[in-house]
Amino acid sequence: MHLVCISPDCRESVQPLDDRLGLTDSLTETARRLLSLAGASWSFDGASRHLKSFCGLAVSDEFIRKVAEAAGKKLAVWMDEAPAATEAFEKALGEVEFQTDGTMVNTQEKWKEVKIGLFAKRERGESVGTDRWADRKLPAPTARFAFARIAECTDFAADWGPTATRLGLDPRDGTIAVLADGAAWIWNRAEEQFPGSPQLLDIFHALKYVSDGAKLLFGEATPEAKIHADRGRKCLLADGYAGVETWVGEMLGAEPKGGDGASLGGVMNYFKGHEDRLNYALRLKRGQSIGTGMVEGAAKNLIGRRLKANNARWQVENVGKMAGLCSALYSDCWEAYWDDN
Repeated sequence: MHLVCISPDCRESVQPLDDRLGLTDSLTETARRLLSLAGASWSFDGASRHLKSFCGLAVSDEFIRKVAEAAGKKLAVWMDEAPAATEAFEKALGEVEFQTDGTMVNTQEKWKEVKIGLFAKRERGESVGTDRWADRKLPAPTARFAFARIAECTDFAADWGPTATRLGLDPRDGTIAVLADGAAWIWNRAEEQFPGSPQLLDIFHALKYVSDGAKLLFGEATPEAKIHADRGRKCLLADGYAGVETWVGEMLGAEPKGGDGASLGGVMNYFKGHEDRLNYALRLKRGQSIGTGMVEGAAKNLIGRRLKANNARWQVENVGKMAGLCSALYSDCWEAYWDDN
């Protein structure tokens, strides 16, 4: 039953039966939660198909879109303001990491970058040597808190310190380890937001430069390039920038006839710019992480995957709504939001 006031100055409408059944806009909160989860997990048409297959619920993709985007808008505000959004993170044990990355999204204006920030807590794992860097089992994070939106670098970075404070951290006490790729803007902004905190260049970005350096000197896919890349990896992990210097010196001593030793200047310059961000051996000994897999996972497998589903072209204002849903899922805040609302 849908009742509308007959006064031209009012026209307020009510649905008495919906109120008695606990419905809002024809949905129970359980249904709204389910549709929002489906909309955050798959394209809207895919969500419609999956809901029908999984639970016999016939809902149009357009209706799922409206429900999911409305929930995403509310959820983004909730994560910014509600005490319940940060409660689990504050209580979790472990050392704090901050990682940031981005993913390109096709909007109706043009391709834009959605920047992603991620705070995590993780307890130390097994202490290992540099020879065990790839096969050790790192403990899973005890808590994660992600946030994402379309923004310019400086504007996005301005959120980092205040978000850390909301999470019960002191952004200026030098304890938030920053792990990222080689983008200069990240390190500059990190020093402003987290002064004195340790910084680490993601190991996989570093190793790509090692591999490329060996190929420049000895040729693509040659046995010599592989041998020297393996040697470079060991030197970098064990001794950081000093190890890189040793490795480059060894390669130049073994330079093949016709090799371009001058091309290694770019490799050296790259690592020189990150000289204080190569403390892999120390972090491995302490049982700490040396890569940015968490935020890259968010960029590729959750936020990025959802926003790029079916080659979608988004309205700019709706990107933030969907990023809010995906961030909550990746932050382990999903249950807390629905329990709090």
